[in-house]
Amino acid sequence: MLPLLGLAVFMYYTALDLYLRLRMHFLLRSKVYQLSDDALKSELSNSLITLKQLLLTEATSTHEVRRHFKQVRQEYLPIINRRIRFLAIIITAGPLVGLLGTVTGMLVTFNGMIVPHGSKFENMIEGISEALITTQTGLLVSIPALVVLSFIIQRRNQLERCIARLEYYNVTLASK
Repeated sequence: MLPLLGLAVFMYYTALDLYLRLRMHFLLRSKVYQLSDDALKSELSNSLITLKQLLLTEATSTHEVRRHFKQVRQEYLPIINRRIRFLAIIITAGPLVGLLGTVTGMLVTFNGMIVPHGSKFENMIEGISEALITTQTGLLVSIPALVVLSFIIQRRNQLERCIARLEYYNVTLASK
């Protein structure tokens, strides 16, 4: 149970950190992916200085803009994608660690059957209980983490849409 507890703490720390980083990301806070061209233009002229820095205002061709936004994607998305894959691996390990506890619980059960003294029934019940509790705990740790992972993936997709929206806006500016 102790390895499962350590895994759960690490899993939820990683998930919470990633979720909060995505939630506080300046592109997601500005909700660029929901803005029309006119609304985006007014937002850019008013207050979103950081967004202005992402745009390539002196671009002469759409190819130049696309190359620029390819670099923007390379700056923001690979780190997030790596952490999402890492979190998915940790989440997958939860039920496996629970299964390891099941195996050790069954070993305790079988050892309880062959002990010459004491109550064999109590020894068997203790081993079966350990097996079931670790399996249940592994699942209870990992299933909610999968839900959190889906929220994180949803935020990452929103970030991709924000970048794509800015790219489209910048392409229309460059093609005029």
